[in-house]
Amino acid sequence: MAVDWDTLDWICPTCAASPSMTCTTKDGRSRPAHFARRLTSILLQFAISRASRQPPAERAQIVRSLMAAQESDTSARDGYLWHQAADELHLWGKVVADAGRHAAAAVEGHLDSDELRDAAQQAAHRIGQARVLLYQWHGERAHYPLDEELLAGTLRPAPSLLVRARGRGDLQQLEADLARRTAYLDRPGGTWAATWHSDGTLTAHRDDGLCVRGWSATPNAAEQALQSFETTSRHRPKITLTLHGERPEARAAHTYPPCIDQMDVLRAFDGDRAALDATVAVLTQLQSAWPEDEISDRVRAATTQLQASAPQSPRFNLYDRQREQYWATSESAGWVRTDAIVHAVDKVWGDFDRAEESRGPVWIPRATRELLTTRPEQLATFLRHHLAEEPEISLDVINGPAGPLYNVSLGGAHRTHLFRILGLPWVIAKLYARIPPRRFDIASVIGTAKGMTEVERVGRGWHTLLERGLLHGRIRDEGAFAVFDLDYAPAPWLLGDAALASAYNTAYERVYPGALTDLGIPTAALTGTKAWEQWLYG
Repeated sequence: MAVDWDTLDWICPTCAASPSMTCTTKDGRSRPAHFARRLTSILLQFAISRASRQPPAERAQIVRSLMAAQESDTSARDGYLWHQAADELHLWGKVVADAGRHAAAAVEGHLDSDELRDAAQQAAHRIGQARVLLYQWHGERAHYPLDEELLAGTLRPAPSLLVRARGRGDLQQLEADLARRTAYLDRPGGTWAATWHSDGTLTAHRDDGLCVRGWSATPNAAEQALQSFETTSRHRPKITLTLHGERPEARAAHTYPPCIDQMDVLRAFDGDRAALDATVAVLTQLQSAWPEDEISDRVRAATTQLQASAPQSPRFNLYDRQREQYWATSESAGWVRTDAIVHAVDKVWGDFDRAEESRGPVWIPRATRELLTTRPEQLATFLRHHLAEEPEISLDVINGPAGPLYNVSLGGAHRTHLFRILGLPWVIAKLYARIPPRRFDIASVIGTAKGMTEVERVGRGWHTLLERGLLHGRIRDEGAFAVFDLDYAPAPWLLGDAALASAYNTAYERVYPGALTDLGIPTAALTGTKAWEQWLYG
């Protein structure tokens, strides 16, 4: 039986044909249809995945017989043996892991089996690492940079040397990409004192007292981690960076850095008296303007008006869908403009779908009554308790050309709805940076469920935005498989489809009037989705 075939995805080693196609030789001569390849695949699938109740030793014998060495096919396409080796490692990794679990279960009543299980898991993990290395080294080498200098003069590098070369090459590529991003930040930002540790931990303080904590894969990424907390997406932080420990030759491993805690939120609350006073002043005015017996009616009218004039935008999740490994994260705390919060979990203002009745639609009128019946001299203390001492409101930051927008992320939807409905100007929150990835896969940006025609339309839109200077970078490939290598996006929502881009354009013009026109987008293109599509695609 032929066994040099890729049995998991049924790709023929000699011609790379799919199962329904006829094999051909290198010179184009036809071969019989490859039914044996189908049978081999079925057996392997059963042996590895579906025969899990069989002893691993028996499953291993099946795999060994199917993977037995055969006389090499001289007509096989270049690179197939690498592909086959990677798939064999994948199969054996599964068998080894299952063997460890099987052996551990067999001796459970007589020995502590953890060591057996752990040893097999470690071996399977190393096999998996070797498989990934083979794939990156040969199959996708163009997308996984290597430090060629480290490999110079080595004809047959050991896997450990390849691992070092991959790590160093990846870091070099990351730092080159970050250097290109910096060139577009044309306005001076705040002055920061930052500390970076060799495990990637980052702590920074701006001269106005703002504290940021986070993680970055390299010291050079600290600037991007801090940029989200600058006034606009065009401001460049001025950083004095102190390094603790040696600069690693590869990117720092992703760890769990110190986070912004409640004390940081309380300090931020107390640190901006102007924002607190402005919020208390509006509450005091409402106490005078809204009689207690009319509060429910006034809340209802204010909610209807807000929903009509400023409906929520979709959640901004373009970054979450990308496959790129994180290379920087950061968070802070501070007062933010309430009208800049454009998404707050529950999509209709004041309408909560909660199992607990007390957390449903009755919550806003009840909380409003509590706020407006608090004595004016106690309002500051009341807000401190419910905003800074309680679990904080958590917001994702989406920085733009005139200032940031925000999405509610982990908590605080009810209080955000309350502040928006009452028209309060400021709210204290914990802020999470939204740092744009370097690579955008177009199919991941909008999802192929919308159809390949729409995917290709977005790709055409990227080209238009590049030509008009609204995005900066390079597009690789075309159509449904386009990949955007991003250098800079002053308004990152423009990377999305027409519905997302138009919704955020509308929200941004409402919060920062004229900002997108100054960027180069005509006013007529900002009036709705159809107008945006006409300008972008027409």
